[in-house]
Amino acid sequence: MKKNMTKVEAIKKLLEDNGGIATWEIIYNEIEKYYPEAKTSREWQAGIRGVLYREIKNKKSFKKIEEGTFALFEYDENNLVLPEGKLEVKITTKDVITKIRIGQAQFRKKLILTLKRCPITKIDDPRILNASHIKPWVMSDNRERLDTKNGFLFSPTFDKLFDRGFITFSNSKEIIISVTLAQKNIDRLNIHSGQRFEDLPVAGREEYLEYHRNKIFLHT
Repeated sequence: MKKNMTKVEAIKKLLEDNGGIATWEIIYNEIEKYYPEAKTSREWQAGIRGVLYREIKNKKSFKKIEEGTFALFEYDENNLVLPEGKLEVKITTKDVITKIRIGQAQFRKKLILTLKRCPITKIDDPRILNASHIKPWVMSDNRERLDTKNGFLFSPTFDKLFDRGFITFSNSKEIIISVTLAQKNIDRLNIHSGQRFEDLPVAGREEYLEYHRNKIFLHT
């Protein structure tokens, strides 16, 4: 009889499936593939976090790359930075975060030039707008990281909702809202499932959106 995986083994396997790295959203969405009982308790997310943080504290199996992003202990952080000459032999987490921020600033500048405003709120002041990667930076290759088709411009609230997987979009520009978001907060946001945003620039972004719907959007 096949032995059931532990939570640690399950998290390790799904990280391997995703190239050795994953965000919380990916972990939450995919943990049941290898640990079917993962969501049977009321505080199941806290249980997964506890296991992950314990392993990190003991320097076993996993490490934290940045807020909300985790990797296998042996994962090479050089994979997360854009190539610019010779990379350091020993790159630190601080170096990684600094280089990610520089790359994201380049991405944001390009996105503002092409999209100009948030398709939901219509805000067009670049000081307010955030550049949202559809497929997260840490999960993208170097081409995808600077590809403007891998991004939207959102005002801060909708940037956070999209980044954390509380909302996503269909290829026909309709918003899809996670069942994990309370109805009272959905009402306060003045949105509803199936609402269509004509200004949402979907053309050329279909594959990235499919990734977001499957991997980042919180289904349960």
